[in-house]
Amino acid sequence: MGVRHRLILAAVSLAATSAACKPKDPPKNDQKPPDHLAPTEVVEGKERAFGLPLPRTAHVQARFARTVHVTTPLTPEDLSNFVRARVKEGQVVPGSTSTRLDNVVPRADATKRISVEVRTLRLADGTRSEMIVRDTTPPPTEPGLSDEERWRRAGMRPDGTLLDPKQLQ
Repeated sequence: MGVRHRLILAAVSLAATSAACKPKDPPKNDQKPPDHLAPTEVVEGKERAFGLPLPRTAHVQARFARTVHVTTPLTPEDLSNFVRARVKEGQVVPGSTSTRLDNVVPRADATKRISVEVRTLRLADGTRSEMIVRDTTPPPTEPGLSDEERWRRAGMRPDGTLLDPKQLQ
């Protein structure tokens, strides 16, 4: 094989190699790669509070029958946005020191009703957010009861006065 043929073969090989190694076009400005988070996006953790996913950075401080207390290093704004993205219905009440989400339904559990309060928690080691999640799901109603029977089981008369404890037995 002559020198000329070797040079042509080397040029073709070099062109094929450089075409195969060409980097892919970067995503457009309005697209983000599928494995990256947006700048202020918060990752969900494994913990839940009455069907509401909690951020991965959240720490459950206390769990009670109808209340969960959570702290996180997130800003109150980021934490509120995290919760808003994971609930539907209800009402959002912004305030100067806290944000309340009243009577909302977690997207992950439509059988629950919750209220969430997000507020700033100032500590010696820095500012964090505190969140209180309350289960406000109404108890199931027993079918077939009259209004008078429902009042009696609640210990009251239909006019709102208390029943005599002897009448409850």
